[in-house]
Amino acid sequence: MGSRKSKLISSSTELTTKQVAEICRQTNLVNTEVRRRHSDFLKQYPDGLITREQLYESLNEVWPECHIDKFASYLFATFDRDRNGTIDFVEFINVTHKLDSNDIYEHNDNEQVFFGLLFDMFDRNHNGYLEKNELKPLIESIYDLSGLPEDERRGKYSSHAQVQYLLKKFDKNGDKRLSKREFIDQENWINDERLGRFFFSYYHDMNNQ
Repeated sequence: MGSRKSKLISSSTELTTKQVAEICRQTNLVNTEVRRRHSDFLKQYPDGLITREQLYESLNEVWPECHIDKFASYLFATFDRDRNGTIDFVEFINVTHKLDSNDIYEHNDNEQVFFGLLFDMFDRNHNGYLEKNELKPLIESIYDLSGLPEDERRGKYSSHAQVQYLLKKFDKNGDKRLSKREFIDQENWINDERLGRFFFSYYHDMNNQ
């Protein structure tokens, strides 16, 4: 068992030429940039792997006074595509490159990239839609990261009420679920004081770290 584990860790610290080529294809990054990012990744994670605990610790540093457990769980699942309990560099870069790319969405808007990532995180059945049961934990996670006290999550600010609000405002075709295009439509979020302010508060806090 010990030799198998050490072999896994060793291979996780190296990138094959084939892996680099595949990353370049999927991310539109050039070879040298991929290798630079891999080098930076290994400086922070010498074993070449991010554990669940390490991800939680990193998020706690960003939001030390917030409840990050629910959000962290969804984020870890988004990265850990092979479900082996760790995040390797290939999994890491295939998600994170979207956050600083300028050509992912047609409007070249970083906030749309952010909302796209949120969509992918909470679309747990990967059917291309956010259903009611997926919208509720999304809203609760954003509340947690925004620091909204529990006693203020009532009435129109309850997660149930906010799900209904999201569907009424965003669901253009009336199918009682949100497509990715509906969810990332910035026109829906601009000047939205009821829910958008929580999302943008989290987004700007994240980018100011």
